[in-house]
Amino acid sequence: MGDEAKYLETARADRSVWLMKCPPVVSQAWQGASSSSGDANPNPVVAKVVLSLDPLSSAEPSLQFKMEMSQTSVASTCNLPKSYSLNMFKDFVPMCVFSETNQGKLSCEGKVEHKFDMEPHKDNLLNYAKLCRERTQKSMVKTRKVQVLDNDHGMSMRPMPGMIHASIFVAHREEEANANQTIRCQKDT
Repeated sequence: MGDEAKYLETARADRSVWLMKCPPVVSQAWQGASSSSGDANPNPVVAKVVLSLDPLSSAEPSLQFKMEMSQTSVASTCNLPKSYSLNMFKDFVPMCVFSETNQGKLSCEGKVEHKFDMEPHKDNLLNYAKLCRERTQKSMVKTRKVQVLDNDHGMSMRPMPGMIHASIFVAHREEEANANQTIRCQKDT
């Protein structure tokens, strides 16, 4: 940072923010939807969160969150599940969200009130399994190629004269001698 002073904008520090951990395919779909919308709409709707609550339950009310992807974000990937269950964490370390602009201005965007993990909804497990299989098959494709080099007599593999110094071998032999002496001392006692 040097000698220059950096200031932190805290005007929105009290704002409530939700933190959600999402799979990489969902993040890629959202980025694709935002880039395809162009300048017409810089903040397109990529998903909606549905909150379910049973008002007739006599026990403590349990909130269930479900996220449904919009059609524009799902169109980029065919096997992407369309709905996800959001598992809310009750206990987590207090956190804040920070941002930095291209000009280097730092600001606190808010305090994390709810933290969620995403997992495919039980209705979409078949699509998600298919997506995982495709991803695994892509990762198993070997990208390396074996080439036979013509007129190669191994000159690049052998060390040239003068490249190896005798001091390396002397130091290595001294280490082996010290290790052997230590072992003998331990066996004698």
